[in-house]
Amino acid sequence: MSKTVVVFSCAHTDPDVGNERFDWLGEFLYDIKPDYVVDLGDFYDMRSLNTYDTRYPQAIVAQSYQRDVEHGNEAQDRIRRKFRELKRKRPRFIGFEGNHEYRLKKAISTDPRLEGDKYGISFNHLQTDYWYDEYHPYHNSAPAIATYDGVSYAHYFGAGNFGAAMSGDFHASNLIRKRHSSATCGHSHRRSVHFKDDAFPSPSIGLVVGCYKGKEENWAGQANNDWWKGVVVKREVENGVYEPEFVSLGQLKKAYA
Repeated sequence: MSKTVVVFSCAHTDPDVGNERFDWLGEFLYDIKPDYVVDLGDFYDMRSLNTYDTRYPQAIVAQSYQRDVEHGNEAQDRIRRKFRELKRKRPRFIGFEGNHEYRLKKAISTDPRLEGDKYGISFNHLQTDYWYDEYHPYHNSAPAIATYDGVSYAHYFGAGNFGAAMSGDFHASNLIRKRHSSATCGHSHRRSVHFKDDAFPSPSIGLVVGCYKGKEENWAGQANNDWWKGVVVKREVENGVYEPEFVSLGQLKKAYA
């Protein structure tokens, strides 16, 4: 039996940006009632744990680990709130750890004294067991890969002996070359899709889903123009084949703001 699936990645919740877009996503999910939702990771930006701002005190002053966690968890709640308030069954939520969530584990590995559920840093603060029905953490210091209905999902797929994240102008096509089957990822903030309908024994689709960010980034420069913001609806998902529909953040705002 075919299914309807909603996929998004790289929401990058940021205390300096409002969470209204997650209300819109929750309304959208309530309306179309997918069988399951796949969050491909980097839901939490965890800017307070980045290693790039150490030379810029003015950037560090504005950062707060507590605010990062609380703002991200509030966004998670907004997505699911309507289902809870109206006492309706929500879709199954499947989550993947992205490199930004992985910042917590890296921080603890660098200085184990920081770890603590009550007064320190802890991955438990993200409440993945509460928000997701299934959650796939990093494996061997790289994003996990999991397959649902014939489609392999990961925050990113690595290439080469060092597992560097695949990217580039032919990203979706290269996913099929790498996996030899349907594969979907996020991470790059760009969108890309490639159909190989003549693949044997069944057609394959490579998909890069863009991002669900709420703002542009100063550090990204012109790359901001390459990013696509929205979610992807996969309809009639069966044996790795589906019909994709790109729903932009602008469309969701127009419909639900």
